[in-house]
Amino acid sequence: MKSQSFDMLYSGLNQHNSNLREHQVEAKGKIFDAWDKYDSVMFQMPTGTGKTYLFTSIVNDLLAAYKEVHHDIHILVVAHRMELLDQISATLSRFGIAHGFIQGAREQHLWKRVQVASIMSLLTEKNYYNTLRQKFDYIIVDEAHHSLADTYIKLFELFPDAKKLGVTATPWRLNHESFLKLYQTLIVSPQISWFINNNLLADFDYVSIKPNSDIQRLVDRSEVADTGDFSNSDLDNTFNTQRIRSKLYESYKRFANGQKGIIYAINKLHASKIAELYCSHGINAVVIDCDTPKEERQDLIACFKAGEITVLVNVEIFTEGFDCPDVCFIQLARPTKSLALYLQQVGRGLRIVEGKKKTIIIDNVGLYNYFGLPDANRKWLYHFNGHEDVEHTSNSRKDLFMLRKENYEFDESKLSEDNEEMMVIRGTSVEFPKIAIKKELISVPSPIEEISLCDYYLIRGNNDKFKVYPFVKRKGKVTGAVVSCIFEYDAKLRPITFTDNTTENIRMVDRDTKLQTIIAFSAMLLGMTVNEILDLENLFRKAQTETVKETGLFEVLKMISKIQREQ
Repeated sequence: MKSQSFDMLYSGLNQHNSNLREHQVEAKGKIFDAWDKYDSVMFQMPTGTGKTYLFTSIVNDLLAAYKEVHHDIHILVVAHRMELLDQISATLSRFGIAHGFIQGAREQHLWKRVQVASIMSLLTEKNYYNTLRQKFDYIIVDEAHHSLADTYIKLFELFPDAKKLGVTATPWRLNHESFLKLYQTLIVSPQISWFINNNLLADFDYVSIKPNSDIQRLVDRSEVADTGDFSNSDLDNTFNTQRIRSKLYESYKRFANGQKGIIYAINKLHASKIAELYCSHGINAVVIDCDTPKEERQDLIACFKAGEITVLVNVEIFTEGFDCPDVCFIQLARPTKSLALYLQQVGRGLRIVEGKKKTIIIDNVGLYNYFGLPDANRKWLYHFNGHEDVEHTSNSRKDLFMLRKENYEFDESKLSEDNEEMMVIRGTSVEFPKIAIKKELISVPSPIEEISLCDYYLIRGNNDKFKVYPFVKRKGKVTGAVVSCIFEYDAKLRPITFTDNTTENIRMVDRDTKLQTIIAFSAMLLGMTVNEILDLENLFRKAQTETVKETGLFEVLKMISKIQREQ
């Protein structure tokens, strides 16, 4: 007997929430409420926050509800990777939910009410009619940002009366295609910053190449394939060189030496060269990719989780469905134009585990300059509807080829150490190199109490109280968006007043690591030293402003902004 033979009030469904956290309980309620209005719903929640547990709990509630009224039920959970299917199966088993598989050569048990299936296996000649006979009442799609593919569309068309739920961390497509053809509404969770602040995701430090570096310019001028992402062959030709690979190890050595983590490489050859380099320095690094045999892959992952392997260098594997909470660093060695891929990659390092303080993200290909920090506030509903929220420059192959050939020639032997020094975006305290970067200040429409500090920070407030937010950057350009506050000043709690005593000014700044980072980074962008910034006479002279013997922190930051604006 089919579910459509009686009216189901989902908002009134008896929920079994003992295995869920508060944010998952709230999410489940929103999904059930939406199912009262819509047949097909998409749900967004960040990587590592328990989407699999959430939809398994929904399956559990549905089974209990149908059992209570003596109705039959058929539920399909579908994904596109073996690792995802195994993860879903393990979670269903924890809930005590019997299930069958429709995937590859696995033995099938089609009489079971819950089926876990590979999207590629469902619609093969072998399985098509068996799938059709199941008459699924519910279809749940994991990693649903892939569901605009023809295979998913055909699946949805086979079961027009089924209730559908697509779950994803990133409702975003590289071609900015709308999801409305499959899903009628989007439910969004809190942003990543909320999960970090509530100790549900790990905090992170972030270091990146500079926006004006030679390597960033190489990324910007890389060819774009028909898929809309960078061409792998062009990336391999450009970035799979000894000099650039050596920069990967140097930054790992500096920021994550000896820690356990994952490196994202361009292709198998690039991955093997990286692993070889790390091993030559005594780091136990291994390569894993989609062609690694299943048994070998499982053994390598088990050794990595056990700490016997320090670094996994992978190609398009650990972006979805991989769970190893004690990953302490993520290193990005593969450029991409995909926001979804970027967030899936860094998300592998944000799971929490006892004893883990922070994750360090080492961005050797400047993805920060395209997408901002991982915890930037994302306009998921905007993307769900198929809109862009940034201005894009031409990405045609011809234009990019001409830029590379006519405007920019990269001589690897002349790569400047200062130019390629990693810069700290967030957290880690290091000595910044002295380098002058002259830019035109991007105008930000804002009241007097808002100032742009060197195109990297927005300061909002006044002399008594203000906050500092990093700007979100897209393709190296500042947008109007900001990420979460990194520094807050309240003169009533801890006043900071600078005087003509430069040494004391430096001591005051050094007492606060976050303020020290902001001042040091600003000094770097201006081509000045911290001493020069905190010498009031020098600072006001460079700002062409009347010198005073003492002033507050807000005024000092305004002077820094004025100097940069006039450069």
